[in-house]
Amino acid sequence: MIRRARPETLREYLEDYQLQRDIRGGTVRQYRIAVNLIDRWAGKPVRLDELDERLASEWLQAYSATVAPHTVRAKKQSLLALWRAASDEGLCDEPRSRRVRRVRLPELVVVAWTKDEVERLLAAAATLPRWHRCGLRRSVWWDLAIRVAWDSGIRWGDLVTLRVDQIGPDGACTLSQSKTAKVSAFRLSPSTLAALRASLEACPRKLVCPWPTSPETFRDQMTRLVAKAGIRPGTWKWIRRGSGSDVELQARGLGHRHLGNTPEVFRASYEDQTITGTGIPTPRELRPTVDGTPPQG
Repeated sequence: MIRRARPETLREYLEDYQLQRDIRGGTVRQYRIAVNLIDRWAGKPVRLDELDERLASEWLQAYSATVAPHTVRAKKQSLLALWRAASDEGLCDEPRSRRVRRVRLPELVVVAWTKDEVERLLAAAATLPRWHRCGLRRSVWWDLAIRVAWDSGIRWGDLVTLRVDQIGPDGACTLSQSKTAKVSAFRLSPSTLAALRASLEACPRKLVCPWPTSPETFRDQMTRLVAKAGIRPGTWKWIRRGSGSDVELQARGLGHRHLGNTPEVFRASYEDQTITGTGIPTPRELRPTVDGTPPQG
């Protein structure tokens, strides 16, 4: 049996790491981005025996000058995850997290598309020309993808892997979310279910909304669709947030159940309070009178 040499760089270790562990492709991709960033900053592949808290802190300081704090923290977590795993195998010293540069996060202002804006997205999607590579018209693919995303509240990664056989005759579906492994249950609306059935007659397939190209291509096309719809610039995540916020508006306390997360996570990252109206205290309206007499009531 041929044994590979022990990895010497962080980049080499990542290749071993993904072979040894059952981790999502998206997670590996984020690890690879973090490794590419620190290697580019260092001007060479960073060796495992070079890893220390000062090097990591200097990189984070430089990186924080170019991107948002939440992005910096995500890359810090990716680096520390790989670093800890490598230290467990005796390839480097264990990181002392408290000595790695702290990333201060401002409280996230959650913004979502309203139901009206999502409906305008659907109207714009109906005008798209040409055919999608899966065999559907682009107008039909985008219409269905937006409808399913709104009804279900699931993430893009779960949407493009959602199988047709997971959808019940009544539109009900229960799945395990790929990011959190938590269960998400939803029911497609009658109009979405009708759109799905019509699309399956035109293009039989196993996946509800197959996407055969890269996430970057999807984001580019989504940006153009948003501009075409004339709504506030945002990302696909704004549909998920809007879906959860719309449920919360109708039934307090159910938004997090719809998205398959905890109340705390929902409030911090998904609830648009301008839609739900919760958490926005309002004093009584000022009603001055012409003669200075205090108003009654």
